[in-house]
Amino acid sequence: MRKFILVLSFTTLFVGSISAQDAVAKKGQGIFESKGCAVCHKKDIDTIGPSLQTIATAYVGKETSLLSYLRGQGTPIVEPARAPVMDPQLVKIRSLFDEDMQALATYLISANDRPF
Repeated sequence: MRKFILVLSFTTLFVGSISAQDAVAKKGQGIFESKGCAVCHKKDIDTIGPSLQTIATAYVGKETSLLSYLRGQGTPIVEPARAPVMDPQLVKIRSLFDEDMQALATYLISANDRPF
C-alpha cells in the first residue's frame, strides 16, 4: 500500500507539472496571437518569418538566448540576416512583464511538443 501511495504521489506531481507548463504555454499562445506574431510565424511553414517548429528546434535548451532576443538585447539564432524585419514587432513585446515574456518564450520553445 505504501508503494502505491508513493507512485500515486509522484504521478500526481508529474501530471501537475505538465499541466502547469501547458498553462504557461497557453498563456504564451494568447500573447503570441494578440500581438500579431501569427501573421508572420505559422506553425510548420516558414513564411515571412520562421515557423514555430523552426524556432522551437533552434532554441531548445537556449531559452535565455530567446528571451534576450525578444527583449531586444540579443541577436537571433534563426535567420539573423532577416532580423530587421522583426524589429518593429520586438518594440511591441519589449514592454511585456517578465512573466508574460517567459510565457511567450515557453510557447515558442514548446512548439515541437504540440501536435499540429
